[in-house]
Amino acid sequence: MLFDYILFEFFKLKRQKIWLLIILVPLISVLLGFGNFIGNYSVLMDKSDDNAWLEAWTQITLFYGIIFLPISSGLFAALICRTEHLNGGWKLQFSLPFPKKSIFFSKLFIVLTLILFMQIFLSIFYLIGGEILNIKDSIPWLFLLTAVFLSWIGTFTLSTIQLWLSFKIKSFGIPLVINIMLSLLVFGAYTSKFGMLYPWAQPSFAISSPDESPVDSMPIFIGAILLTFLLSLTVTTLKFGKSDLEN
Repeated sequence: MLFDYILFEFFKLKRQKIWLLIILVPLISVLLGFGNFIGNYSVLMDKSDDNAWLEAWTQITLFYGIIFLPISSGLFAALICRTEHLNGGWKLQFSLPFPKKSIFFSKLFIVLTLILFMQIFLSIFYLIGGEILNIKDSIPWLFLLTAVFLSWIGTFTLSTIQLWLSFKIKSFGIPLVINIMLSLLVFGAYTSKFGMLYPWAQPSFAISSPDESPVDSMPIFIGAILLTFLLSLTVTTLKFGKSDLEN
């Protein structure tokens, strides 16, 4: 039944052309990043041991990790809840013999799956762009796979909070405005020793190249991600499970 519900959620999203967002956000990030890389090539590649793939990645994730990824995850959450708010879908779903917590888990699964697809497209466009530019250095496969996976994991807490906000706030725009404002605070998290605990900063920290990452200890950082995710998931699912039908 849970699998059928997830498929039903995906079917509803087909009408909203959400796949355009999944493709365009990574594509724009890669174009901006490679454009900046080409424009500042002499500065970025000032050392003989600099890897062009890593330097290009740094420019791409400057746009993607700090701004586009957090905002996109919030947009996915808002789109998933939009239909329920417009058509009284919450009352219908809450009346079904289906645990409320499972409804929340299903929607969160959809959000995280969409983000994962976006991560995959980012990697594909990045590799294609590097080949077009004929980058001669070796591709840092281990770093690339680790950064893509960890930054996806880094969106778990963020997506959980955003999904809750989109559920509680009927307006489509208000959760997005809140999300954008909180995303801008990521720059401050880079200078704070507690920055890794800030959900909106976790994807950016995880996707950063080694010479740009503010993370001193990866095990501690992963622990911080898991801790904040479990805490946010526990709180939001309990609150969602106790929600009435006013939505």
